[in-house]
Amino acid sequence: MATRQDLLRVAPRSIVDNHVDSGRLLRVFPHVYTAKGDPAAGDRRLRAAVMCVGGVVALSHTTALAVHGLRAASGPVHVTIASKHRRAGATDLVVHRRDGFSEADRQWVRGLPVLPPADSLVTAWPLLPRAERRPVLVDAVRELRLDPAHLVAALGRRSNIGGRRQLAQAIALVADGVRSELEALGVLGVFTHRSMPTSRGQFAVDCPDGITRHHDRAWEEAMLAVELHGAAFHTSPRQRADDLARDAVFAALGWLVLRFTYAEVLRDPDGVRAKVLAVYRVRVAQLRAA
Repeated sequence: MATRQDLLRVAPRSIVDNHVDSGRLLRVFPHVYTAKGDPAAGDRRLRAAVMCVGGVVALSHTTALAVHGLRAASGPVHVTIASKHRRAGATDLVVHRRDGFSEADRQWVRGLPVLPPADSLVTAWPLLPRAERRPVLVDAVRELRLDPAHLVAALGRRSNIGGRRQLAQAIALVADGVRSELEALGVLGVFTHRSMPTSRGQFAVDCPDGITRHHDRAWEEAMLAVELHGAAFHTSPRQRADDLARDAVFAALGWLVLRFTYAEVLRDPDGVRAKVLAVYRVRVAQLRAA
């Protein structure tokens, strides 16, 4: 892959134009060519976009999410440069400008300059389908071990981002320990309801076997925890045995664990709240009496 300027350094203009006209050189983006292969395939297309823009540039927005493995690549290539530069975009290439953007604002993945995950998520937020936004952010925190504080900082740098209120809410959820969309739905629909006492997400418990285990939600004052499952409770003998063993470890420490499914949280949030609250009140009374 080479820019037209690079090609003209080693060959006359007529030869370069002849190779382009004959198809021996394939145009990827304006002034960027490749001699073979699919010019629109994978990293080749991303490298061409970077070469087309030139200078200090980073793949950004939804393109950066794809590079970080958070979603499939689709749509145009997005890049970010400093606002002082006036690089033009092109078909399938969107150029964003940011005040003060510099080398320190990008990292390298597979040899590609890219915005860090937190900045990528914040910039991509308004471009994502609404149904994808929070799940992608939650997946990033869980899979990439992304510190929610970095998301807070990235949001602070983008005061005019579209959907800011919803993004701030999603960041607050992961900061509270939410690590799945099910947990997010549970927290919003059940556990942060005004009738519920304050709970903590991903509450860590140091167990006697030396393993630190986490509750999806926990009320430490009641020694009460909730675990949330996907489509249904674990039903295979192996999964059920694992659940029982886990609950036994917590029971030995004085914890009571309640388990709910995704369907229960979505279809009957009032019922789930009522069950948890009833047990919470009994547990608090028992612990006070003890």
